[in-house]
Amino acid sequence: MAGLALCGSLGLGVVRADTPPDTQPTPSVLIETGQVRNQSVGEYLTVYGQVVPDPERVIGVSAAHGGQVTQLRVGLGQQVTAGQILLQLATDPTARLAYEQARAQVAYAHKNLAQVKALFAEQLATRAELAKAEQQLTNARNALQAQRRLGANHAEQIIRAPQDAIVTQLNVAAGDRVQAGAALLALGARHRLWIKLGIEPEDVARLHPGMMVALQPVFGTKAPFRATLSQVHAVINPATHLVDAIAPLSGNITHGLIPGMWMRGHITLVRHPALTVPQSAVLHDAHGAYLFAVTAEHRARRIDVTTGLTQDGRIAVQGRGLHAGQTIVTVGNYELDNGMSVRLAPGRP
Repeated sequence: MAGLALCGSLGLGVVRADTPPDTQPTPSVLIETGQVRNQSVGEYLTVYGQVVPDPERVIGVSAAHGGQVTQLRVGLGQQVTAGQILLQLATDPTARLAYEQARAQVAYAHKNLAQVKALFAEQLATRAELAKAEQQLTNARNALQAQRRLGANHAEQIIRAPQDAIVTQLNVAAGDRVQAGAALLALGARHRLWIKLGIEPEDVARLHPGMMVALQPVFGTKAPFRATLSQVHAVINPATHLVDAIAPLSGNITHGLIPGMWMRGHITLVRHPALTVPQSAVLHDAHGAYLFAVTAEHRARRIDVTTGLTQDGRIAVQGRGLHAGQTIVTVGNYELDNGMSVRLAPGRP
């Protein structure tokens, strides 16, 4: 009788028909295997959000006195360094007038005090009048100093960045006239950012400050990094219809992050130990999930399992007789029935 060969890359082994039936080799299936591991697995919540400047580190720049913007050196969103010129402001004529009036008051108070002192020396003025003249000079000097602090003594004021920052708000353009105290622009600290994450309202109760979140830009190549939730708000943001959760960042970790950038976060809800196997090891049929363990006799033994969380290509499983370190079939398991012989693929675990 002609020989019959059954073979395949993951198929049955060779059976020689000219071998007596009681000595025929048992068909076997070519497989690859993995190990059952005991590891910690977690349940995660995936959320999305945006990079925003830390509002606690935003500095407002306002006009100390009225004037006109003669030069605007920055634009919205621009990064600036400490000391960099932001804009130039020509002092308003009314502010200059106030300064000149303060100077005149000091000159008058000086002259008046000298006269009172002369009269006091001739006993023609009282000590109270002398004290009043001295106080008037002090008040006039303080008023003049205040004008100088406001910059009214200069025809033009140069406003510089107080720190490395990002221009997060710009309220003026070149040529604009501004009043004293008007907000000109806002600067957000360059290395202090927030990740504002949007949480579905039904998930808010599962979160609390202090939970870890793994973050990564939705677009780009920056590697994932970890942060901690500092705030979980209790109201819905009307702009997003989600509840905000805040993960603050500072220092070198902010490099490569730009306000407005979209971020994806995985928040760890719970972690617990479990037996895990490669996801490819688990099959399903009418009876549920199962896998094949490899026995010492190189045979496949079916183990029915219940599955749990997945993590990094592995899945948590529970099954009778399953234990850490056990060898299970990861490739070729579709060809197997319970009790079939198996052989390892060359060079494979």
